[in-house]
Amino acid sequence: MSAIPPVAVLIRHTCADFDRWKAAFDADEPTRKAAGMLGHHINRGHDDPNDLSIYIAASDLAKAQAFASSPALKATMQAAGILSAPSVTWMHPVSEHLVWDRTLPGMIVSHAVRDFAAWHEGYAKVEPIRSAGGIIGHAVNRTVEDANQVIVYHQAESHEALTAFAASPELKAGMQAAGVTSAPTFHYVTGGWAKKY
Repeated sequence: MSAIPPVAVLIRHTCADFDRWKAAFDADEPTRKAAGMLGHHINRGHDDPNDLSIYIAASDLAKAQAFASSPALKATMQAAGILSAPSVTWMHPVSEHLVWDRTLPGMIVSHAVRDFAAWHEGYAKVEPIRSAGGIIGHAVNRTVEDANQVIVYHQAESHEALTAFAASPELKAGMQAAGVTSAPTFHYVTGGWAKKY
C-alpha cells in the first residue's frame, strides 16, 4: 500500500485447487475494487498449499463487510472450489514494512497484549532481534473486535529462519517485556501473489 489502509481483513479457508481458485480470485478483482478494496496479499500454508490466508486492504469497514457477506461473493467462492467455511478477522493495520514484489516464507502470529500502545513501543525496540533473526519484512495489525488482540506478519528468506526466530529466547523475553498476555499462535505460510489496486 502507498499508505497504511484504515482497515483490512484476513480470510482463511481451504481450496480444492490453488490455480483454479487463483483464476477466479483474479477475475473477481473489479468487484473487489468497486467495493473499496485497495489490494491483496495471498498466503499459502507451508504444510498445505491449499490452506489459504488472504490479506485484503480496504478503504471502508462497513462497505468491506457488506461485500464480504454478499451472496455474490459466496457464489464466487463456491465456484472457485472453496472447501471450508472461511475464518474472517477484521483488522486495523498499524504499520507495514513488507516485501511485496516476490513470494517469501511468512509467519502469521496472533496474541493478546495488556496494552497495545505499550506493546507496540516494545515491538519497535526489538527490531535488532528481528533483524538478527533474519526477519526482512513485517506488518502489525490490531483486530477490530479487540484493540489488544494483535496479528503480526513476518517475512524471511527461509521457513527455517522463521521457526528459529519463533523459538528464540530473545523473542520470548521481548514479548514478555512488551506485555503479551496469551500464548502466541504461529501459522507458517508462503506469501506473495500480491497486488495493490
